[in-house]
Amino acid sequence: MSQSSNASRNSPLEALRGHLIVSCQASEGDPLDDLDTLTRIAISVLRGGAGGLRAEGVPRIAAFRAITQLPIIGLIKTYDTHGEVYITPDFGSAKAASDVGADIIALDCTARRLTAPEPWPDLIHRIHTELNRRVLADIATLEDALAAERAGADAVATTLYGYTTETANIRTVSWPLIQSIVAHLTIPVLVEGHITDPREVRRALDLGAAAVVVGAAITRPETITARFAKAAENIDLAHLKNGSV
Repeated sequence: MSQSSNASRNSPLEALRGHLIVSCQASEGDPLDDLDTLTRIAISVLRGGAGGLRAEGVPRIAAFRAITQLPIIGLIKTYDTHGEVYITPDFGSAKAASDVGADIIALDCTARRLTAPEPWPDLIHRIHTELNRRVLADIATLEDALAAERAGADAVATTLYGYTTETANIRTVSWPLIQSIVAHLTIPVLVEGHITDPREVRRALDLGAAAVVVGAAITRPETITARFAKAAENIDLAHLKNGSV
């Protein structure tokens, strides 16, 4: 590939450098799982200063493309027979996201997906050559990140840390993992997952992350409310009665 086409292909990632990306998604059954609602949330976060969006599913990617020219990371989620989620597992889903305006295609690039019918190293090549789109490798470990870079991914994100067998049920940011990935990779590193405080965004950027993706801490009132409600449960009721809180 020529140097000029490489520069063109990487431009959306460069546009995201140093910015906050907001993931505007809602799980099935969530009260916010509504196209108009999610589009309004997307408009709101863009007005608040988001430098780009992460979106799942053709209708939402298309709706977000209609409201902004800022970069959109697009993906399609599917589930296996055990209910385990996979991110853009085949070329058809990558093309669907691309066709409605995703600038960057997010792929599950963890070790568990190497034996899939369409392994992600092959998908990276096809997305580059047939769609001319950038690929964001969603990974869980340093080994995943290194393998994704070798396969030609344009950037990696720590999206799946906490959601694979070796990292299962971890719900906090691994700062050592971020430092290690930044130190070993030459492609951009996006920090995504378990960010709950603006100071963590700053810390990630200070450690060398190119950008930070935040979802539930901004877009999900249920999750946000639960954190505040938990704090309220720990209050000393005797102090409340005395009016001394």
